[in-house]
Amino acid sequence: MYRYLMMSGIYPGRMRSILTVISAGLVCTSCLVERETGWVQQNAVEISSVDPENTDYTDLELLRSAIGEAHLVLLGEQEHGDGSAYLAKSRIVKFLHKEMGFNILAFEADFFGVNKAWYDYKAGKKSFNTVLEQMYIFWQQSEMCRDLFEYIERSQETHDPMVLAGFDAQLLSTISKTELVPSLDSMLQRHDVPIGDHDLHFFRTTLKEAMDRFHDQEITPEEQLRFFNILRSIRDELKDKKIDPFRAQELDNIEGFMKHTWYWWIDRENDMVDNNYRDFQMAKNSLWLLNKKYRGNKVILWAANGHIAKTDTLYDVEREGWKPEIRQYPMGEVLYDSLGDKMYSIGFVTYNGRGTTLRYSPEAKDFLFLPYPFERADSSCLEYEFRKTGYSYAFLDLKGRSGHWSDISLRMRIWRPEYVKGRLPDIYDGIFYIEEMQPNKKIK
Repeated sequence: MYRYLMMSGIYPGRMRSILTVISAGLVCTSCLVERETGWVQQNAVEISSVDPENTDYTDLELLRSAIGEAHLVLLGEQEHGDGSAYLAKSRIVKFLHKEMGFNILAFEADFFGVNKAWYDYKAGKKSFNTVLEQMYIFWQQSEMCRDLFEYIERSQETHDPMVLAGFDAQLLSTISKTELVPSLDSMLQRHDVPIGDHDLHFFRTTLKEAMDRFHDQEITPEEQLRFFNILRSIRDELKDKKIDPFRAQELDNIEGFMKHTWYWWIDRENDMVDNNYRDFQMAKNSLWLLNKKYRGNKVILWAANGHIAKTDTLYDVEREGWKPEIRQYPMGEVLYDSLGDKMYSIGFVTYNGRGTTLRYSPEAKDFLFLPYPFERADSSCLEYEFRKTGYSYAFLDLKGRSGHWSDISLRMRIWRPEYVKGRLPDIYDGIFYIEEMQPNKKIK
């Protein structure tokens, strides 16, 4: 059961508190300021379909000019049960691949697990399904994502195959739990890294326990320091040796994962400050994929709205107990600082509908996909202005806009039904609107 909970992104003993904190942490990365009507209707462009099987991309051609020369596109989602967003993103990914040459699709999923599974799949050692199994359940078992995954698998037989990758710091997949430590052992032996038996045992045991127990791991500050000192020694010994670049990046990722894990445990009063470690590491992993592993290729990142925001600069988050003095650094902000106009970030919003939450069933020994009502946006927010267009789906390009309207913003929801305020063009380069959210459905 514990393994299933980890792969779902839901952690035992913390479900309610973590979901609350995640909502705050992700919401805090969005934006907006004063009410003005009309500009959304004047600038939004209708999208005719979110059906991934619809290959008439006339309606998506506006993305070509909006994205321009960017070689990194980030696609968000308002919550991890938004089936309509999964359909829309799947169609956009296929368009970006077929029409604009984007051939790397990286998910907010286990960096070591997904990438190691992909390398083994391409070497004929693992199946395509094994790669998917390293992702969180809401994607790997989604009926709405099935068309996209089948498309990627079929593309392997073409002259222009797509690549699946992962960039999340969280080491929660089956492959991470079973293959990461043996992989590290092999690397240390191959390069004759001098490390005492007691230190090696402590390092291996601590890492394994962190992957198994995650935020519930009990460890003292002295033990944390010992772990990081050992990790630093390993990296120092390897820095002048020719090691697999993937293994080198994984050592960096381990540091980010452990900080993310332990900061939560040490200081639960600071909401999601620990998520800074996760977002920083996700940005570093993404840049490694973009600039090193797949250098010269165009990359798509698939993640939650909050992670892909270009800044968290807010002055009004409508959540009881939120601490505005806590500075959040979303992955998108770190990437934007590095890439500037070479990236394009698209947030997804919806007016109303139904989402999906996951609940573990001991009887079924599996997760149930349970629909829930996603409340209608009120009349003072951005989604309501989108609804006035009469479009079921629409896109609003924010990049390169100038003049009075670019400083105007409305209340907006980027993660579930919590409202935030700020300056919209600072947060996203574009907004994809969906009038009615469909719940994510499990593959039968």
